[in-house]
Amino acid sequence: MKSVLFSRFFILLPWMLIVIIMLDVDTRRPAPPLTPRPYFSPYAGGRGGARLPLRRGGPGRGREQLNESRPPPPPLPPEPPLPTIYAITPTYSRPVQKAELTRLANTFRQVAQLHWILVEDAAARSELMRTTRKVSVWPVGLVGGRRYERPLVENGKVVGWYTGWRADRPFAIDMAGFAVSLQVILSNPKAVFKRRGSQPGMQESDFLKQITTVEELEPKASNCTKVLVWHTRTEKVNLANEPKYHLDTVTIEV
Repeated sequence: MKSVLFSRFFILLPWMLIVIIMLDVDTRRPAPPLTPRPYFSPYAGGRGGARLPLRRGGPGRGREQLNESRPPPPPLPPEPPLPTIYAITPTYSRPVQKAELTRLANTFRQVAQLHWILVEDAAARSELMRTTRKVSVWPVGLVGGRRYERPLVENGKVVGWYTGWRADRPFAIDMAGFAVSLQVILSNPKAVFKRRGSQPGMQESDFLKQITTVEELEPKASNCTKVLVWHTRTEKVNLANEPKYHLDTVTIEV
């Protein structure tokens, strides 16, 4: 009995190997490339007409004619106008009042459709810098450890400086306290503002000495009696009371 089984097994073994080899060769054969099939549009020939094949994905002539026959899309409706925001700012007299209001006004300029109502605002605007012929000067608020510093003016001429630090400087003035006409800069091409080489607090004097004298200065702001410019800076924020871990129920970006 065993001999019969062994004889049949050895008879079938070659055929089994041939089948396995053929299946392995067939799975390794690369697949034939896909060829696009023609697409028959039901609208290209009209009702009852012959259907014209249109190639998928290609810029066929029939597709161009089909697109030309379609009406253009309707225009988008206009966007509704933005609603106006009314911001009311009551203020009070304090050393930093004008400085803070000026900074806030420059911020509000970036907001569309904003109407700002400010209590105690000035009735007139001033752009005295535009009338500078050569070099003009004016007071500066919140500088030098004082509420303001300014040039001292007599008979329309600068004769000294009201300052809290080194009044003996040739031009005891803050960086924000003067303007220079462009024509003066062009006529003095060798004049430079030194980033290095000047003593502390002497950069303004070292620069102005190259282009003008104290007698030539043009006092602005009602003979330097009004503060229209402030020397403000951003201090490091105090977050001593901020919890170490977030305790609020919402997350707010600051």
